[in-house]
Amino acid sequence: MSALMVGLAGANLIYGMGMLEGGQTWSHEQFMIDADIVRMVKHAINGVDVNDETMSVHITKQAHEIKNFLHQRHTVNHMREASKPNLIDRNTRGIWEAKGGLDLTQKAREEVRRILKTHQPDPLPDDVKKTLGEIVESARKELLPSS
Repeated sequence: MSALMVGLAGANLIYGMGMLEGGQTWSHEQFMIDADIVRMVKHAINGVDVNDETMSVHITKQAHEIKNFLHQRHTVNHMREASKPNLIDRNTRGIWEAKGGLDLTQKAREEVRRILKTHQPDPLPDDVKKTLGEIVESARKELLPSS
């Protein structure tokens, strides 16, 4: 809730992701969980598209014939628009158990391992490498002046 309040207030930084024990400890798993929450907060802050499609005007006009909106393809296509978590599982217990029954921390740990194993960072552009090299060289000259 605090992340949502900060986001709704217009802040562009949500502090403390991955922190535990008041910031004395950091957790990769907690970072992944917090990132999932921040994604949902950003989704909520961006608002909801309001148009004929999202308001299901064409379905509503047929309400007297349909009687059950839950069975409509439109409902299935749009029912998860409120938030789109990557880790939080909203399935029934049976489906959750069939998928391995991992709790949130276990799922976060698997995601951390996947990222650490597969992530390939984009290389720095040449101009950035050059600037960083110049900064390092300047600091080296200040700290280790030649005699």
